[in-house]
Amino acid sequence: MKKIIVLGGTFNPVHKGHIELAVKAHEQLQLPVLVMPSGDPSSYKPDSELVEAIHRVHMLELATAEYNYMTVSQMEVQRPGKTYTADTLDILTKEYELIYFIIGADSFFKLPHWYRPEHICANCHLLVAGRNQYTEEEMLQQKELLQQKFSAQVDFLDTPDMPYSSTSIRQCIKNHVDISQMVPVDVVKYIYKNHLYE
Repeated sequence: MKKIIVLGGTFNPVHKGHIELAVKAHEQLQLPVLVMPSGDPSSYKPDSELVEAIHRVHMLELATAEYNYMTVSQMEVQRPGKTYTADTLDILTKEYELIYFIIGADSFFKLPHWYRPEHICANCHLLVAGRNQYTEEEMLQQKELLQQKFSAQVDFLDTPDMPYSSTSIRQCIKNHVDISQMVPVDVVKYIYKNHLYE
């Protein structure tokens, strides 16, 4: 059975927390990881300060270069128009029999309002990365809700909470604050070389 882990997101920019998610998922499941930057996220991030896809892809390739089990996929950035997880899963299920889809806790709670949530739950196994703003009871209640409503398969990833976000990193760049503790060194160089987020 061909299996894959998928880590999606805008990666605007990619940071060490994203890479840690992929590493931990691989350690727990011993499967390759497909890292997939989104194309047009305007359906759910209408005010995003999104840099061009080519830059986000290059930054991901730099950040994942040392991990031979990570591959950067351009599937969504090459698709025209708005990109939806449900449509991406339609394509992936033609190649993979089992897809583990990493989702953050915020998205985990918003999933019922996504485009075709029942289709998403039918075509992947959700791996939820916990955020410390939710209690264990809240996370378990949401898992039960998705199981009852959409027959979702849900597991929780054993990952440390990320103390930063792409939003805070962009703000640091604008304010000339050092980001080297949050972003892989080659990505830091790429950001400044190309004057991104200034």
